[in-house]
Amino acid sequence: MAASEHAPTLRVPIARHFAAFRPAVSSASVGEIAFIGGTGPEGLGLALRFAAAGERVVIGSRTADRASAVADQIRATVAGAEAHGCENLEAAARADRVFLTVPAAALPSFLSSARERLGGKLVVDVVVPVVLRGRVFEIAPLFGAGSAGELVQQAVPSARVVSAFKNLSAERLKDVGTPLEGDVVVCGNDPTARAEVARLVRTLPQLRAVEADGIVNARYLEAITALLLNLNRRYHAQTSIAVLGLP
Repeated sequence: MAASEHAPTLRVPIARHFAAFRPAVSSASVGEIAFIGGTGPEGLGLALRFAAAGERVVIGSRTADRASAVADQIRATVAGAEAHGCENLEAAARADRVFLTVPAAALPSFLSSARERLGGKLVVDVVVPVVLRGRVFEIAPLFGAGSAGELVQQAVPSARVVSAFKNLSAERLKDVGTPLEGDVVVCGNDPTARAEVARLVRTLPQLRAVEADGIVNARYLEAITALLLNLNRRYHAQTSIAVLGLP
C-alpha cells in the first residue's frame, strides 16, 4: 500500500507483541529473498519484516549505492539481519524468490529487461497501480492487463507468479517494533507457489494467509487497496483487512 497513506484494519486488536530487532530462524528460509524496488516504502517495510523473521534479504534498486545504503539501514534496525544491496537486475538474478515492489509505472519496463532472470522463479507481485484523482484513489489501467499480477504472468509465462501483501500499509510494515494484524490474500495460478507464499506469510507474527485461487483475483486485491487508502484519508487511520467466516 502507498507509503504516503495509512492502511484500515477490520480485525480485533493484537494480543501478543512482534519480536522485532532479533531475527528468528525461519522454517521457510531456503535462500535469499530479493525485493525489486526495495528502497521504496513497501519494499523496505517487507524486507525489514522478513529480515526480522530470519530471512536473508537482497535489496534491489535502480542504483547499487542506494540499495546498499538501505541494506545498511536494515542491518542497523534488525540485529543479526543478513541484508545486501545491488542493482535491480542483479537482485532478480541472484534469488529464487523475487518480490516486485516497484512503482506501477516502472513495472512494464522492468519486466521487459528482467524476463530471462525471472523465468521459473517464485515471483511475488506486490504492485498496485493506484492513482489519486482529486481526493479519491482509483485503480489505473495497466497496459491492457486486468491487474499487475496478470501483467507479470503474461510477460513471464514460466514464472510462478503470486499476488500478495497488496493490502498492508507500508508505514506499519516499516514500524518493526509494532505487531502487524489482518489477513494476506494470496492468489496465483500455481497452487504450489501459492502455498509457498502462504508459508512466508505465516513467518510474520499475527498475519494469516488466505488462499484465493487464480491470478485473476489480483485485480480485486488492488481495488481493495484503493478502498483502504480512501478510508485512511477519511478517518486518518491505518487499515488492513481480515476475512471473516473462514475456519
